[in-house]
Amino acid sequence: MRLLRIFFGLVLLAFIGTAFAQDDDPNKKLDDLRNQVTQIKTSAKAPDITDSQIDDLRNKVTDVQTQAQKLSVSLQPNRDAAKARLDQLGPAPTGATKEAPELAAQRKDAQKAFDSADGQVKQADAIALDSTQLFSQLSDLRRTRFQETISKRTNSPFSKAFWTDITQALPRDSASVSTLATDVRNDLALDFQAGNRLPFFICSILGILLITVVRWYLERRVFRLTTDRMPAGRLRRSAMALAITFLSTFTTGLGAQLIYQGINWNGTLTDDVDELAKTLVRLIFFGAFMAGLGRSLLSPKRPSWRLPALSDETADRLRRIPFYIATAAVIFEFLKQVNRTMGASLSATVITSFLHAAVLSALITLTLVRLSRTHRIAADGTPATPRPVWASVMIAAATLCVVASWIGLMTGYTAFALFMSRQIIWTTIVVGAAYLAMRVADDLFETLLSEKGPMSARAQAAFGMDPKLLDQAGVLLAGVARLALFLFGVSAVMTGFGAGASDIVALGAKVEGLNVYGLAIQPGRILGAIGIFFLGLLAIRVLKNWMAEKWLPRTSLDAGMRSSLTTLLGYAGGVLVFALALFIMGLSVQNIAWVASALSVGIGFGLQAIVQNFISGLILLAERPVKVGDWVVLDDAEGDIRRINVRATEIQMGDRSTVIVPNSSFITKPVRNMTLANPQGRVQIKLPMPLDTDAAAARTLMLDALKSHPAVQATPAPGVQLDSVDRTAMMFVATAYVGSPRDVGNVRSDLLFDVLARLRSANIPLLRPQDLVLRSTGNDIPGPNAANAPVSANDAPPA
Repeated sequence: MRLLRIFFGLVLLAFIGTAFAQDDDPNKKLDDLRNQVTQIKTSAKAPDITDSQIDDLRNKVTDVQTQAQKLSVSLQPNRDAAKARLDQLGPAPTGATKEAPELAAQRKDAQKAFDSADGQVKQADAIALDSTQLFSQLSDLRRTRFQETISKRTNSPFSKAFWTDITQALPRDSASVSTLATDVRNDLALDFQAGNRLPFFICSILGILLITVVRWYLERRVFRLTTDRMPAGRLRRSAMALAITFLSTFTTGLGAQLIYQGINWNGTLTDDVDELAKTLVRLIFFGAFMAGLGRSLLSPKRPSWRLPALSDETADRLRRIPFYIATAAVIFEFLKQVNRTMGASLSATVITSFLHAAVLSALITLTLVRLSRTHRIAADGTPATPRPVWASVMIAAATLCVVASWIGLMTGYTAFALFMSRQIIWTTIVVGAAYLAMRVADDLFETLLSEKGPMSARAQAAFGMDPKLLDQAGVLLAGVARLALFLFGVSAVMTGFGAGASDIVALGAKVEGLNVYGLAIQPGRILGAIGIFFLGLLAIRVLKNWMAEKWLPRTSLDAGMRSSLTTLLGYAGGVLVFALALFIMGLSVQNIAWVASALSVGIGFGLQAIVQNFISGLILLAERPVKVGDWVVLDDAEGDIRRINVRATEIQMGDRSTVIVPNSSFITKPVRNMTLANPQGRVQIKLPMPLDTDAAAARTLMLDALKSHPAVQATPAPGVQLDSVDRTAMMFVATAYVGSPRDVGNVRSDLLFDVLARLRSANIPLLRPQDLVLRSTGNDIPGPNAANAPVSANDAPPA
């Protein structure tokens, strides 16, 4: 352990020494940035600059611009400090007034320091502006070259000149192909010589095994692992699709790399052949990714594991399309490199591009036709499952693009046709990869944080949060991941149109220049403020849980006071976190004052009740006239206070229902707190007895029953009083006290059962209600329907 501490101490000292050893001279940094801008301008003027080189220069310019802006921001405090010092000294006296030499020297030094700092800030701003202009120039150059490339027109394949040019250039291209084939044959012949033969065969066999048997075994193994080891849910499917994609990519690509290593074990390949071999390996990597991605999404052999909502018929018809497109892309991109290596003629390049565009367009057309045939009304009249909107838009766009590609091929715009077909393929690959990544992110966060997920219990135990909050956090994180993947996909698609991530960064820089009422719009600061706000709320929640569960229960505070303290901590922490987020966003005190003024106007018009309840809630938490756990009576609401929120208080009634009462009601209305000063409850029983009852015996029996109950407290002592005596009964009143008003009902019931049983055993009766007895005198009055009943004037005469 001592050696370990010494080692970490040395590492820390080395890191600190390196940090202090870094050169922080602003002038040197400015010179370095200026030199980088000059080098980029020189490189941009090269006549043979390629599109990839232009993209690299744009990325470098973006880095220089960012560094210059950061340097300018870091130098501004020095300039402000120098300006403050100069203002403190004041201007030099005029006229005949003289000042002390020391003061004049200080003013001179302060002016010099201000001029130096101001000049450095201005130089940094000038470099940032120059970088912005240079980026615009490079973007214009890239756009112009892109437009020139896709607008080039050659002879139509239906014209005689198209085939005449190919025929004329055929002898020269054939000779170039023969020369390149001879070089390849000679290089391969060296692999069969002594010293190269064994590595060549071993690497080739291992590469073939890796592409075939090993890939098959690993996919089977991953399938068993996802089925047996992973929790049940959608994450199994997305993880399996991701595994198939990566296994197909890396096993095939690494197998090709092994074969290349075996061929070039001792560096036997010439430079041109070696460059061709490396290009082929890179293309195989990319082609394997295309085929693996398509196979993982279609999943024709495992329909239940398929991620997209595709029918089995659609997946079966499309199962070979990804392999065909990947093979065509590898072959034609490799032929393009071959043409570049052997210096093929323009006709050879044109026919290669024509075949490339024709094959890709044919495969895209085949895909669209099969999609349309599978998406139709069934024979029994069942309508087809509606596609998502984004899928329908993509299919429509692909249809228009492939039609444009065929038109371009027929009219001689081969470059345009190739561009359209390649963009369809590239966009499909990006959308498929982004879709798979989004599904993995959604399923992962759902499994880890969803309240219904299999890992929910562990996540709740780890974070100590409510399941609903964990579920919301999972949805939020999945949304953030989706947004990041979407932006990455847009950037990847834009690279095919002569744009890329640097253009998005430039757009963000333009947005940062916007001002709204003096507030600079800076996406970085806004995102940082949002992140700090949510992290701060999470930290406050963790602190509240720690106080409520760990620290406060070990103090002498009651439950209500503990709840009040944690609630006040949440309010104060929320205000501080919100203020910190506003500060990070760049809001000054003046801006906050404007916001407060606007809120004051809003409060004056429509938020009075809300603010009143909020202030009342703070008063309740501070003065604590009522607290959590108290039994209160407010108007028609009677029950226990369960929670005091920002706006209202929750009261749990006796029937377990909850009444939400505004906090202002506890301040403005009379409230009966049953448990505020003295938490004891009073049990009172009134029993009427006949006048001939032995009052002393009855009092003794009732008093014994009160004293024998375990919940009745000895202090105050229970008592039995003779409340009143009238002409019918005498009224006994028994009074006892229990520990809590909530026990009054149960104790009263127990005492009534006990007292009644004791009185019955002692043959002491309770007062009974008087009975009314009616006796007949023999002269009964006949009823209205009797035989001798008198006849009324309104009755009908008898029949």
